[in-house]
Amino acid sequence: MTNQLKEYILKGQFEKAKVSTKELSYSELDAELMDIAFNDSSIANYSYIMSLLVEKENVELHEMAFRLMVNPLSYLDGAYYAALYHARRCVELTDRQEVGYLSNLLFLHMIPNQVVSEEEAYETAKRMLSLEPNHIQAKQFLNKQYIR
Repeated sequence: MTNQLKEYILKGQFEKAKVSTKELSYSELDAELMDIAFNDSSIANYSYIMSLLVEKENVELHEMAFRLMVNPLSYLDGAYYAALYHARRCVELTDRQEVGYLSNLLFLHMIPNQVVSEEEAYETAKRMLSLEPNHIQAKQFLNKQYIR
């Protein structure tokens, strides 16, 4: 399927792409899109996910968009800021109850470009520990804060 899907996406034929992927699970769709984006890092890959989000917003699609922007499309100007939007939407859509989505915010603070502020990262780490008291990444972040 990847070759046909790739052709549809890269040519902007999103309706055909949607028809060809409608039977896929989110994890299968994610795998297909990641494969396409790693092999052809066109912005059309991101546009396709955005077209899906316009039709039906959900956390799974925001997570896919986040992953596209921090992995195969991270070299694009503004990619981490686009990823930040999707990370925040995941957190909002899960009512700040999912540690995995919160950790995406902490990740965006720890990258060299630091698109998440110190204050937001601190609040995020505290929230992560309230949900999962032994979360290593959150503990390490907060320990570094006290050392400074």
